[in-house]
Amino acid sequence: METERRGAALVLLCGTQLLLLVDFSIVNIALPDIRQALGFSPSGLAWVVSAYALTFGGFLLLGGRLADLLGRRRLFVAGLVLFGLASLVGGLAQSSEVLVVMRAIQGGGAALIAPALLSLITTLYPEGPERDRAVGWFTAASASGFGLGVLAGGVLTSALGWRAIFLMNVPLIAVAIPVAYLLLREPGRLSPPRRGYDVAGAVLGVAGLTMVSYGLTVAPRPGLLGRGVAFVAAGAVLLGVLLLVERKARDPLLPLGLFRLPNLAAALGVGALGAGVLGTATLLLSLYLQEVRELSALWAGVFFLPFGVAIAVAAQAAPWLTARLGLRGALATAALLMAAGAGALSVVAAGDGHLAAVLLAMLVVAAGFGVFYTLFTLAGTAGVAPGQQGIAAGLVNTATQVGTAFAAAILVTLAGVHGGAGAAASGFVVAFAAAAAILVAAAALAATTVR
Repeated sequence: METERRGAALVLLCGTQLLLLVDFSIVNIALPDIRQALGFSPSGLAWVVSAYALTFGGFLLLGGRLADLLGRRRLFVAGLVLFGLASLVGGLAQSSEVLVVMRAIQGGGAALIAPALLSLITTLYPEGPERDRAVGWFTAASASGFGLGVLAGGVLTSALGWRAIFLMNVPLIAVAIPVAYLLLREPGRLSPPRRGYDVAGAVLGVAGLTMVSYGLTVAPRPGLLGRGVAFVAAGAVLLGVLLLVERKARDPLLPLGLFRLPNLAAALGVGALGAGVLGTATLLLSLYLQEVRELSALWAGVFFLPFGVAIAVAAQAAPWLTARLGLRGALATAALLMAAGAGALSVVAAGDGHLAAVLLAMLVVAAGFGVFYTLFTLAGTAGVAPGQQGIAAGLVNTATQVGTAFAAAILVTLAGVHGGAGAAASGFVVAFAAAAAILVAAAALAATTVR
């Protein structure tokens, strides 16, 4: 593909990634209006968020493998269609049940899009400086989505009502689908001829990941810790059985030979800790700014705009840092930089410091994350054969999703976000400090396992 077409394709793919991340955070702002309009109970309202997270986390591995077997553009477009239809029906929903089902379908569509999207980038750009830059822009799009989601959620909900946050997806996806056919090319058969589908692996993978995601989602809720632990344990057992089944499968969902690559397993572990904490920390920061600092949702979103810019700039510096410190040193340094920023947030929250101090600490976190996520993604896809880039992308996304759910189970509980302003302030101090500790652990893991 010529340079201009590849550049336009990268814009499409990064724009789609941005849309997925915007949709993940935009709903949080509209939850009070959704509850009032559709009559959700407090416990039922949580499923507007949880239904998406469960199907997204549960189907990522399957989506990645299907991208390898059936074609990445095909899966990308299929995911867009599914996501767009669910957005349309969800935006028109007249009952709570319909909206929850559509959110689950949105998550399933996103689970097809995400690994296909990343594997399209890694097959468009060969390993080296070009891929490094492309993944840097992918990181920037991923990180910018949260702040834009908070901002867009506040604007759209105030101006047009909660339905607009779903219906806005429809025209965007309607444009993206024909553009995808115009710009993206299937590279021909990259996987060896199939001898059959790994149905057992697919069932075990989806069931195991869904149960783990569900357990981590409900564990922080009052009275549901036992249920959460039970589901995580049951899901872990199913994933253990999956590994045994995959050893004998002819065409496995998860080719275990991938884990013989030098840095894949280490990158997934480090990435789950670091990216997971960042995913939860952005939610905590949004809540902190609104509940403790009493900013409106709109101004909280504005506060995140320089955060996204800092990540975009830092992501482009990742190859430079790697050339000087090596992959191990660069990943560990980035994690420590994030830890320093999280620790600073804890100190600022404890002392009720100026908002400028909050922003400065956020920018330190952003600088670390821009480097960290770029290198994590590159390490997770390096050395992978073209015919397995989809499943590798699925693993990278799964590590991020499970890590985020794990971090949320710990940090959101510590934050005590349902208390009063004073209780919430002290809770955020503890949560940010815990985030810093986890990030130090990620740095130590990178320093001892990454080659």
